Amino acid sequence: MMIDANGTQLHVSQRGDGELAVVFLHYWGGTARTWSPVLDALPADLKAVALDARGWGQSARPENGYDMVTQADDVAAVIAQLGLSRYVLVGHSMGGKVAQLLASRCPIGLQGVLLVAPSPAQGKALAADEKQAMLGAYTHTQAVAATLDHVLAGSPLPAALREQVIADSVAGAASAKSHWPAMGLAQDVSADLGRIDVPVHILVGEHDRVDAVSLMREVVQPSIRGADLQVVSGAGHLLPLEAPQAVAAAVLDLVGRAIHAAGHGTARPEALPAAFDDALNAGDLERVMALFDPRAVMRMTDGTTVAEGHAALRGGLAGLLSMRPTLQNRVRRVLVSDDVALLLLDWTIRLHSPDQGEITQRGTATQVAQRGGDGQWRLRISNPLGLA
Repeated sequence: MMIDANGTQLHVSQRGDGELAVVFLHYWGGTARTWSPVLDALPADLKAVALDARGWGQSARPENGYDMVTQADDVAAVIAQLGLSRYVLVGHSMGGKVAQLLASRCPIGLQGVLLVAPSPAQGKALAADEKQAMLGAYTHTQAVAATLDHVLAGSPLPAALREQVIADSVAGAASAKSHWPAMGLAQDVSADLGRIDVPVHILVGEHDRVDAVSLMREVVQPSIRGADLQVVSGAGHLLPLEAPQAVAAAVLDLVGRAIHAAGHGTARPEALPAAFDDALNAGDLERVMALFDPRAVMRMTDGTTVAEGHAALRGGLAGLLSMRPTLQNRVRRVLVSDDVALLLLDWTIRLHSPDQGEITQRGTATQVAQRGGDGQWRLRISNPLGLA
């Protein structure tokens, strides 16, 4: 689909659902479909968003706007247009440099960053002959083929992927092809890297001739606090095409870390009641809310149905927390059908009322849980008065 973003039109491929999304940014010469082998290796229901950067793929081809700041603004605008509230950034090469800049702005919702053979945010100076070679690298089929064989790939690609790389590189807009070697590659956008406060994982191919292992170890990794580095054996610069399984595994690791850090959902439906008890008894409204699907409905113990999603649920549960509850749920039965589960629970709750002192209530609840695109189970319907 096409999205109006930052004064231009950008093509975006999107699949899956769930609150947590993974946003993919391609290399100079690539397109959104560069990530296809990686997406094929990921769960089909994981929410994934892949962009064609301006001048590449099906996106608009303006004469300007190919500097790193504008490209980071493009990505931020797409994220805002899509309403992504929580996301992991995955950037390859040029896309990795854009991801570093965007992450250094500490945007709301960013949960982690995967840098795949990233170009350093500090910029790279090219000798005159190197710059001239890059300016001619994507001018025609034979030039791309030679670049692919002698620079980009660490090993031969399957024929279909080789044809894709050549077609995507040749088809890029002239301005997009020229700006990166002429100016974008050397542009320094490292000033605020120290502000990045989310997990960062760096992948690099053992035989990368563009952004070598030594560059990752000596420049990129030390610039980002807490970043870890993984070297992929036998691979070159085109990791999404050469080693998609390794990239997919790194994506899933960051997704898992984001889920764990936020306390979102549980790995099994039968674990939800205990997680709910822990969060409620700790008085942690955010942890409680994290266990609900955004479309959740809850019937409160006074018989009121809260049906307006998180905003209404938050108000009702905040009132409950004001009474300093102590809740204990005991699972009686769980029935699971694919991504939906029905839970039958016996519960006891102690509340503290200014007027009545300590109050104890008991009941049997029915709950419906749903597994999201990130593999986590959350409450979709909660009915504490399940038999009434």
